[in-house]
Amino acid sequence: MNDLVFRPFNKQIPVLTSEKNIIGAFAGKRGGKTEVGAVKSALFQEQKPNKEFFSSGIDPYLGIIIAPTTDMLRRLSMKKFLAYARPFINDINQDYNKSTFELTWHDGSMVYGISADKPQRLEGVKAAWIWIDEVFQCKEEIYLEALARIADSDGYVICTGSLGVQYINPKLHWAHRYFKEQPDSDTICFEWKSSDNPYFPTKTLERARSNLDPKTYRAMFEIDWDTIPQSAVYSDLDADNFIKNYKYNPHLHTYISIDWGYAHPMAVLFIQYDPTTDRVFVFDEIVESKIKIFDGTLMRRIQNKMSAHGIDHVDGWVCDIAGNQEREQTGKSNITFFEETYSIYFKKRRTAIQYGIPLVRSYIRDGMGRTRLFFDEVNCPKTIDQHKMYRYPEKDGMIQNENPIKENDDSCDALRYFVVNILDKTLHTNTTSIGRMF
Repeated sequence: MNDLVFRPFNKQIPVLTSEKNIIGAFAGKRGGKTEVGAVKSALFQEQKPNKEFFSSGIDPYLGIIIAPTTDMLRRLSMKKFLAYARPFINDINQDYNKSTFELTWHDGSMVYGISADKPQRLEGVKAAWIWIDEVFQCKEEIYLEALARIADSDGYVICTGSLGVQYINPKLHWAHRYFKEQPDSDTICFEWKSSDNPYFPTKTLERARSNLDPKTYRAMFEIDWDTIPQSAVYSDLDADNFIKNYKYNPHLHTYISIDWGYAHPMAVLFIQYDPTTDRVFVFDEIVESKIKIFDGTLMRRIQNKMSAHGIDHVDGWVCDIAGNQEREQTGKSNITFFEETYSIYFKKRRTAIQYGIPLVRSYIRDGMGRTRLFFDEVNCPKTIDQHKMYRYPEKDGMIQNENPIKENDDSCDALRYFVVNILDKTLHTNTTSIGRMF
């Protein structure tokens, strides 16, 4: 057969030569990640590095290409694959079914195209390799199913995609967890910017830099996992709000603020406040689901954090008023349990979400440009991520209403409780604001 003709640039070469079983290749828009996914897949199909697992002839050597939708599979992923795989196909008109996306290789092996919105087509399949294109538009289930399909063939999964303008914090996407945060020994991640593609027109890139706001540009062309979405509630949050390795100061006021939870995560924030400079330091966190309260687990976790920082006193405990709700099994609320068991009394106040958000914003960045709220990025990664992705409902680029989406907002709520109970200068006893609560 003819050779595959492809001239890779420097950032693409390590992807093509990698022998890892799980490969992530993420690039800026028009960065060449789809090309390298298509070429890598064609190389798998032609070279068959794990062919011995199919030597019995019971299962055909099979490669699978997955795109988020059938339309994207037809217009993008399969089209790009065929552009490089054509030399290995005897008769494109006979050996490729455009309706079922089934392709017969020159040696009789097969390639299937499947849309991620129909994962049931993967059931019962033994695959040699799977290429998932545009992974940031795919659900985690399709990735896990792909891993299952190559489990007994020592197969390969290659994931390609661009971050684009995400409406959630990209670091909360499953791809970040598997390829960046917790990769195993069989996983490798490659990243590059659009500008690393020597075939990307320089003028086009400069025009994009000039026309787009910095956050959008970084997301689309520089693989910035920390980009805050345009619909973010706290869109002013930036590097000025982050510090490293905050050292507990026994001379400042110390607070613990809790957003109760069990099925959804409970958030416990450890906060110091300097009344002289009016600055707030969120220096540690517990953000986790299924933490038990009535067996003392939560309190032990809190005490361990206090001991680790050398905290010798707590000036105030704050929580949401929902902590007053009685639990069916105990007949006690979380607040009552803490009062009776630990003699801890919480400040709590019924306020609307829309009332507290501007107060938090004023500490992130006030009208004079001052930054008064700081997060320890070493000890508070979940709190930072949640504040970055806390967003309003959006459709076609337009914010739909003023109530943020109730997703991954536990630490946001805990911080807001602290601000409205401790820092609100207009605070009056029994003050109530009308609006959606908690």
